[in-house]
Amino acid sequence: MDERSRKPLIGLAIVLLIFVIAFQAWQDPHYIHIRAKERSVDGGNNGDLMAQLPGEFAVASLTGFKEVVAGALWIRADDFFHRGQYQAIIPIVRLVTWLDPHNIDVYTTGAWHLDYNFVDEANSMSDKRYIPASIALLKEGIRNNPDIWDLYFELGWTHYQKKMMDDQQALIWIEKACKKHGSDPNTGQPIDRPEFVDRMLAHSYEKVGRFDDAIKQWYVSLKDVKDIIKKEKQNKDIEAGVDETSVDLCNRNLALLYLRLAWRYGNMDYYEKGLKLAEEVSKPLDRNWEIVKAKNPGQKFPEPDWSVATKAARADYESRKGKQWAGDAAKPLDAGFQVTWMRVAPKVLLIKGKLNLIPASEYKDLASEAFTRWYRDNASATAERKQLWRDGSRVYWRLEDYDYKMPTLNTFSWRINTDQTVAWDSIYVGGGAFSSRIDLGDIRDAEMYPFKAKKYKLTIWVSPIQPGVPDYVQDRIGWKGEALTDKNCLDTTTVPGLEKPIPGFHFLKKEFILDRRDII
Repeated sequence: MDERSRKPLIGLAIVLLIFVIAFQAWQDPHYIHIRAKERSVDGGNNGDLMAQLPGEFAVASLTGFKEVVAGALWIRADDFFHRGQYQAIIPIVRLVTWLDPHNIDVYTTGAWHLDYNFVDEANSMSDKRYIPASIALLKEGIRNNPDIWDLYFELGWTHYQKKMMDDQQALIWIEKACKKHGSDPNTGQPIDRPEFVDRMLAHSYEKVGRFDDAIKQWYVSLKDVKDIIKKEKQNKDIEAGVDETSVDLCNRNLALLYLRLAWRYGNMDYYEKGLKLAEEVSKPLDRNWEIVKAKNPGQKFPEPDWSVATKAARADYESRKGKQWAGDAAKPLDAGFQVTWMRVAPKVLLIKGKLNLIPASEYKDLASEAFTRWYRDNASATAERKQLWRDGSRVYWRLEDYDYKMPTLNTFSWRINTDQTVAWDSIYVGGGAFSSRIDLGDIRDAEMYPFKAKKYKLTIWVSPIQPGVPDYVQDRIGWKGEALTDKNCLDTTTVPGLEKPIPGFHFLKKEFILDRRDII
C-alpha cells in the first residue's frame, strides 16, 4: 500500500472516528440513564421499559451505537473486498476493531488480508513485510477476547503453520486454543469448541516429532467425539455436527500414525496396535460390501481399498515378527542436493537444481508398500504411465536483505518499512529436478521489492516436514528426514526464517550471499 493510497484512507478513517466519538459522547449519558432505569423497574425486569423506548434507543441500548457503526463499516469492507480494493480494507479493520473489539471475524479476516492479499503482479506472491502486522492484529484480538478458542487457533494454524511454516510456534497457539471454549455469536453464551481444533493439535504434535503426545491427543479426540455423540442421542436438541464419521476419522488417523511409526522406525508394538485399529475401521466397510454383493448377485464389486491394504499390512507384520528390523528410515538416502542461481534479467533470477527425492526403485520392499501398493502398481503400468520418480516434494527459497530480521510489533500498525526487501516461495520437484524463474523486476512491483540494501542473502532449502514433502516421501526418509544424507548441504541446526533450531530434524540447505549489482 503506497503513501498516495494510504493518506486518503487514513483521512476517511479519522473523519469517521471523530463522528463516532462525537456521537458516542452525546449518546453515552442517555445510554447510561436508560440502563439505570432498566435496573430500577420491575425488580430488574427491563421488558416493560424496552417496549416504551423508540426503536433507535432500543437498538442502541441492546447493542451500543459503536457496534452498529462497526457493522455498517464491515459491510462496506466486504464491498471493497469483492471489488479487489484490498488497500481500503485494513484501515476499516482498524476502525472496526476499535469500535467493536469483540467481533472475531474482523480480526481473522483482517489478518488474512494482511497475510495473503497484498500480492505482486508478476508472481502472485504476497508481501511478507505485512506478516508482523498480521501477528500483532491477531494478538490484539486475543487480548480483547482471551477466553475463546478462535483467534488462538487462527494464529497457530492459518498464520504460523500455513504462512510461516513455523510448526513450533503453531503448536504453542493451537495448544492454547484447546484450553478454551467458544462463544455463541448471537447470545454470547459459552459453547464447545469444534472438535476439529483438537484433531489439529494431534497433527501439530506429529509435525514437530512429539509422537507420544500425538497418540495421546488422538485418544482424547476420539473420546470427546464419542461423548458428543452420546449427548446428541440423549438430547435431540443438541446438534454438534458430529457422527460416526468423526469416530472413523479419528480411528483412521490414529491407525496410520501407529503404522507409520512402525514402518519408518521398526516399532513392532505400534505395528500391532495400528493393525488392530485399521481392522476395526474395516469392519463396517466389509459389512457394507457384503450387503451390496448380496443385493446384486452375479455382479462383481471390488473389496474396499482400506480392507485390502490392511490385510496386506497384516501379512507384512507377520513376516517381520521375531526379526531384527530398524525401519525404512534407518537406511541412508543420499539426497544429492545441487542448486544454482543466475540473473537472467535485472531483478529476475533463475533457480534450478537436482534433488534425489525419490527414485521409484527406493520403494521396492518398503514396509509401507504393503499398505500403499504404489511400487507394485507402478511396476505393472504401461511404459507411458510408468513413473521413474515419486514426485511431489518442494524446494523452498528465500531472498532477503542480508541483515533482515522480521520485526516484532507490540501494537498493531499496517505501516511497513518500505526500504526492506524480503520474499520467499517454493518450487515443485519433478523427475529429480527443479527450476523456477523468479521475476522481482516488474515495474508494478517496485515498491514491494525496492532492493535498497547493498547485500542480500539467498537461501534454498529442503524441509522433511509437510507440505515440503508428502507423507509417502516421509515413508522413505522419516518424519524428521532421518534418512537424508548429503556431504555438502546437510543441516541439522538452523531453519531459514526461524530463530530456534528444531532438534533431530535433517534439512538440506544452500546459502548464497549476493551484492546488489548481482541482482540489479
